[in-house]
Amino acid sequence: MELRRGLKIATFKTRILVFLMAFVLCLAITASGAMSNIGASEAQDIVGQFDKIDELLSAVGLQFIYGNNLMYCVMMFAPVLGPYYGSIVLYSTGRILAALGVTTGVDPLGLFITLFIYPHAWLEYLSYSLAISESFWLIYATAKFRGRGLRNELSTAAKIMVICTVLLLLAAFAEMYVITLVSTRVGYFISSLKIS
Repeated sequence: MELRRGLKIATFKTRILVFLMAFVLCLAITASGAMSNIGASEAQDIVGQFDKIDELLSAVGLQFIYGNNLMYCVMMFAPVLGPYYGSIVLYSTGRILAALGVTTGVDPLGLFITLFIYPHAWLEYLSYSLAISESFWLIYATAKFRGRGLRNELSTAAKIMVICTVLLLLAAFAEMYVITLVSTRVGYFISSLKIS
């Protein structure tokens, strides 16, 4: 079967199915990182590094969050290497939760689940899942239809990359809002303690 210009590599329904599988995989990888065993000293080191990032957030905030997440997401589009790289990033995220769990005494899996009360977690995981699923389609298009299939699928990949860019920008705004809200309330609470 010759690939004609504009012919789709897969149906919308199949793409949704692959996306959902990628979404579940992303969640599972992060959850496995959150459940990994971390010693107290390693947990302190990880939390210390996380605190340095927190300081950077207060300085550059939105640009750092957006740029960091966009960089990870763009890398995940790469055929073969993208999902592998994404797995490392997501597993490392889980390990940060495991370290926070060790240092605070809170269940890290509970911390991970709690993240999804915030919209930015959903937006980020949707973006990463879209990128990883599109990486699969780029491989599939190349394997089945060779160079013509890849050219055809690159058009779809570009559209999905634009969607991910917008989703991650919205996520960065939402995350900065949450950070600002939390730090303002904590600051207010501390100042009220000093007054009394």
